[in-house]
This record gives sequence, structure tokens and C-alpha cells, in this order.
Amino acid sequence: MSAPPSISKPATFIRALLMGVASLFFEANAVLESPSHATLEAPLSPYRIVIDGGSTGSRLHIFEFVRGDDVDSIEGTQFDLGTSCIRRGSSKAYTPMSAFGRVGLNPAPLNSTHVASHLLPLFEYAATVVPAQYHGSTPVKYQATAGMRLLELDEQDAVYDSLYEGLIESDTFVFPLERSDIATLGGDLEGFYGAVAANYLKGVIDTKLRMKPILKQDSDSLASDTISAEPQQDDASHNHGPLGALDMGGSSTQIVFLPSSGGAKSADEAQTCDSYLVNETESMDSSCDESGQDNAIPSQLNGADFFSTSYLSYGVDQFRERLWDLWVSDAQEEAGGDTRSCVSKMLPNPCSFKGYEIEWKGFTFVGTGDAHECSEQVRRLIPHYEEDAEFDVSLGEKVGGIEHPPVRGKFFAMSLYYFTLDSLRVLSHPAEDAHEALNLSWPTPSIEELHNALEGLCSRSWQGDLEDIQHDAHTYTRAEVLPHRCIESVYMVTLLRDGFGFDSSSRDITFTFEVEGSEVEWSLGMALVEFAQDEESAVSRMNENEDSSFCLDDAIWVHEKPSQRNESEVDFRNNDENSPFIVKMAESILVLWSKSVALDLA
Repeated sequence: MSAPPSISKPATFIRALLMGVASLFFEANAVLESPSHATLEAPLSPYRIVIDGGSTGSRLHIFEFVRGDDVDSIEGTQFDLGTSCIRRGSSKAYTPMSAFGRVGLNPAPLNSTHVASHLLPLFEYAATVVPAQYHGSTPVKYQATAGMRLLELDEQDAVYDSLYEGLIESDTFVFPLERSDIATLGGDLEGFYGAVAANYLKGVIDTKLRMKPILKQDSDSLASDTISAEPQQDDASHNHGPLGALDMGGSSTQIVFLPSSGGAKSADEAQTCDSYLVNETESMDSSCDESGQDNAIPSQLNGADFFSTSYLSYGVDQFRERLWDLWVSDAQEEAGGDTRSCVSKMLPNPCSFKGYEIEWKGFTFVGTGDAHECSEQVRRLIPHYEEDAEFDVSLGEKVGGIEHPPVRGKFFAMSLYYFTLDSLRVLSHPAEDAHEALNLSWPTPSIEELHNALEGLCSRSWQGDLEDIQHDAHTYTRAEVLPHRCIESVYMVTLLRDGFGFDSSSRDITFTFEVEGSEVEWSLGMALVEFAQDEESAVSRMNENEDSSFCLDDAIWVHEKPSQRNESEVDFRNNDENSPFIVKMAESILVLWSKSVALDLA
């Protein structure tokens, strides 16, 4: 019997190496096929939670981004017509976060459980709306607005620290949360988010903030009851660009719009129309007006392109109290410090309904219902806009010490702009002609039509009239708010005309609350901006992954991005470009191994 052929050590080593490499390829294929490694990363939740921490309470909103395959492309630019943002629910807690702010030199420590407890029912509600499988991946943002801005920064942080601690320690709070997710929202961002919401609901932009092609944006379409996020075809001359936004709250007001490039910059920064670029990309539409100013329309909404600012203490509640303080100061100066007379404690209030009385800092204001005099008083706190005065177009008007360029384009007016001026529309019927004209032009009235209706509202009596219907006088007006609708209406009309400089005859403002069943407010805009940023980051990560490659002999495997089932999920299961290749490589190595053994045995 002959001895078996000897096998050299080098041959043994090579075969062992080939077998080991083949084994690694098989294991790699098994990992890619396994359910637990089906994606490069866990799929993102399609839901987003945004809490608006306002001056009257905190309101939680739940948004879902529903993806589709409907994508349009024009001249190489893709528009996401399939993905839509839907509000799935809202819930409000009527305790403002600013109520937890402390005053004094030695404030008592905050109780985190107490601070968080008023919001827990909102999150419990959200947990019933968001499916359980997304509880651990649904982002949460709590953004407080003007009410918290009035607190010192250290006190804001103390309240937010307590809120964060109370939420994460609660057994009923099921969503991911970082301390950085709780903050005070800057007024400029609040305004920009409002503009994003308005432009999305009007169909000007998609969910990635990209401008949609040639939209119908004239006054008729703005006033339509069928506004949606779908593009509308029309002549390019109707394309006025992104909509501006006007927002009014209790403590502050915001304005945001896309100015002419010459008006948005200083004289040193002014550019010609030919040189103006938006976001370093080619504009979808660009033209100069007769004055030579650039009217370029950006291809994508970007906060840097907009003029956006917030006027703290110019919300309706803060402004009303500042005006009352002014009257008290006037009375004290007139009395020369003598407060013994009973008459000196009774002050006429032209900005309230006839006969309505209210106490303020030891004085009693008695309503006289004089809209004209009220407007004069309001203008004491708003620098008057002189239409014929010369001014630098790079600066424009000034409100609250903040200069802004001349207003341009179409606007949506939201929140209290709508609630208050809609009450003017409904309750101004004593002035029959003005009332009828305002109702016929609503929701795009001129400033003049609004102004003409003021007397019809403010001249009404409290006793025997509005007092009797205070609980159902107007759909959007609570009984405790009704007495202030006169001054609110006068203030807003005066601010728009004399403060911001809107032309009295123009119809550039649409007053709106809901578009296609969705409220026009900044929380929707923030959800859209966050979604667009996450989508951009996901694309960047996938592009980085495309650069990975390796070589073996003459074979080169390039790790390419497969067709996407979901933009946030890359699936390698049953991928013909990956699994079959790995298996074939392993099979080739086994063939080499068997040939090596055969040669040794020959």
C-alpha cells in the first residue's frame, strides 16, 4: 500500500486561507440576510411632535409625514409631490410655562414633578395617536415663545431643566427627549416658521422647502377655500414668489417676507439684478421691477433670504397694558401727584365699548367707544409712517426701534390677526356700508376697508348689547376677551398701515386660520424645516456610503445605493447587487481551493 501524497506547508496555508475567506463571505451574506440587520440604520419615525409654549398655555401638535412615489421633475429639478405633512392631532394645557418662573433674590427650588405634570396628559394623548412602534423614535420639540422671553435667561434655563427632569423621570413619558429639545424660540425663527407653514399649505413649496413650478398666487387663489399643497398652473407673471407671514400673539408680533435684494441690504452690499443669486443656485424666476430692484424668486426657502423679526411687547396683551400705563402716567402728571380727588381716578377709555369699566393700577377706565381717538392714542406707541417722506430703501420703516425694508409681495396673516379682525367683520354691523364692504372683501380686505369698519365695532355699548351676547358673540372670541376686541382691532389696523407701511388700498394680506383643514401656524413650519434638514442629512450619509469600495484580484465591488423603498431606509435583503456577488465570490474561492487540493493529489 502506497503512502498518501505529502502536502507541503505552503499549500496547506493557502488552502486554509482560501477556506477562511470563503467562510467570511458566507457569514457576511448571512448577516445581510438576517432580519436584525436588514437596514443600515433604524427607520425614522414618520411622526413629529412640536409643542408651542405660548403665553396662554402649551399646545402639543402631532404631525405625520406620509410618503408617496409621486415625484415631478422640471429642467432637472425634482419636486416631491408625493410626500405630505398631515396634522394628526392637537391638545392644549392652559398653564403657561412662564407661570413657573420665579421672582425675588432667593427663589425657592423648582419641583420638577410639579413643572412637568401639567404636560404629561398631552404626551399621554400623543402616545395614543402615534403607533407604539414609533414611540422610541418620534422626535419631540418644546419651543416657548414670547411669554418665556420675558423671563431672565437663567430663569428660563431653570424652568427648562426642571421640565426635562420631570418628563424623563415619569413612567408615562414614552418618547425620546434631550435637554436641547426644550428651548425658547427666537422671534425671527418663529416668523420664518410661520412663513414656511403658509407657503406649504398654499402649495408654493414641497416638504423639502423647494419652490414648486409656476403657481397661481393672485388674490383670488389666496382667498380660495380650496387651498392645498398641490401646484397650480398659471402664467408666470402671476408668480409673486414666496408668501410673507404676519403673526400676532399676546406678548409679541412677527413679520417675515422676502424683500427686494436692494431693500434687504445696506448700500455697500447692494447688488445689481444680474449678479443676484439665491443660495448660490440658479433662481427659478428672476426679474427686476421698474426701479431696478431685484425681484429674484429663490429655488428653496432659506431663512437667510428673508427679512424676519419679532417685536417683543407688541403682542395685543402687552401693547394694551403699555397703553394703559401711558394713560396712568398722563393722569399722574396732570394731577401733579395729587390723588385725593375721586374724579382723578376715573379716566376715559376710547379703546373700549361704551360704558365698559375696568380697573388698572388704582384707576378706573370707562369706555367711550371712539375708534378715531383710540387710533390716535395707539399711534403714540407706533412711530407714524409718512407715505410721502423720503427714506432710504435699504432701511424702510421702523417699528419698536427695528428698521425693516419696504413690505413686498403677498402675505398670510395668522393667529390673532385672524381671530380679532374676523370679529371686526362680524360685529361691526352698526356701520352698515362699511360692514357690508368688509364682508364682501373678506378674507382679503384692504386696510381702508378694515379701517372704515372700526367705528361700527367700537361704538357699540357694553350694557344692553355686547354684555348680553358675550358668550356667543363670535366663534373665535371668548367672553373674557370680547371687551378687548375694539383696541385689538384698532391696534392691528394702525400697525399694518402706519407701522409696517402697507398701502391702504392694497389687498396683499389674506387673513386666515385654516387651509385645507390645517391651521397656519409656526409649529407646522418647524416640523417641515426639521423634516427637510433630516432628509438632507440622510442623503448626505448615503452619498458618503457610496464612496466605499474594495478590490480582490481583478474584481471590484462598488457599494452602490440600491433603489429606495423608503428614503430613510436602505434595504439589502434580496439585493441582486450585493448578496449574489458575495455568494459567487465565496464559490470562486472554493473552486480555487478544490483545484489546489486536486493538484496536490495528482
